[in-house]
Amino acid sequence: MNKGKDIIFRLNYVDTQSKEVIEEIIKNNTNNTYVVDPLGFYGKSFVLENGKILDPYLYFKSGYYSRNDRACYEDLIILKPFQTIHRSIIFNKNNQAVYRYKKSNKYEEIVKSFHNKNNVTILGCESYIKELESKGYKVLEDSIVTKLLLQP
Repeated sequence: MNKGKDIIFRLNYVDTQSKEVIEEIIKNNTNNTYVVDPLGFYGKSFVLENGKILDPYLYFKSGYYSRNDRACYEDLIILKPFQTIHRSIIFNKNNQAVYRYKKSNKYEEIVKSFHNKNNVTILGCESYIKELESKGYKVLEDSIVTKLLLQP
């Protein structure tokens, strides 16, 4: 799903009707400790319906989310060497679209986004990131280019 090989994200499909939080498998394949922001992927995405671009039904508005030190501590994922975890990640924070799905059609979401230090600190956390980097932690620098199967 992602371009880099240090951290692997795995997600096979998304059930659009599920009320459960979708958790991806995140695996660190290195000796490094990484910082991953579940809200730190920004880019472009769109949905295909039977292979054609589907226009959104509507767009939702969201307010500005700013984090203080406590929220940074709670939000950011610290992924230790060779650790595998299950966590929810938003693969494109820019996506504000809402779609209508029909059970009879095939749907796929195309996601192209990236995660870096700038994206992590957009919402705050500069001092917390500096503290973690002083301990030798690395902020994940990676991109996602994938096609996710959506199950209506």
